Amino acid sequence: MTYTDPSLHPEAPRQPERVVEVRRESSPLGWLVAGVVAIVAVIAVAFMLTSRPMDASSDQLAQAQEQGRAAGLVEGAQVGLQTGADQARQAAEASAREAASAAESVRRQTETQAQTAADAAQDAAATAPAATDGTAPSPQADQPR
Repeated sequence: MTYTDPSLHPEAPRQPERVVEVRRESSPLGWLVAGVVAIVAVIAVAFMLTSRPMDASSDQLAQAQEQGRAAGLVEGAQVGLQTGADQARQAAEASAREAASAAESVRRQTETQAQTAADAAQDAAATAPAATDGTAPSPQADQPR
């Protein structure tokens, strides 16, 4: 390959051209490493193919299915119990709230009746004729005997 500098004038004296050759020497070491890796890979694949576990028998499969069913039933029962407990707790809380509300209503009603009775007693005491001799007042005509 030759290279001519365009900035040089064509009549200027030229320097002799230098030729550079690049040689690549090959080494068998790379091929040797690749061969060893390939052999190890083939041995690993052969080992994996020959040492795989035996297929499960139909009895083992049936037993595993039964265990799965039993586990599912137990889990379903636990969920059902938890749901029932939650519902019972909610019903108990609702009943307690209703009982407290009913007790409060009865208390208010009783207080109202007691106040009405007290007011009626005061009115009766205020309108009753006073006895000056210490005896009870005489019965009125509108009251039954």
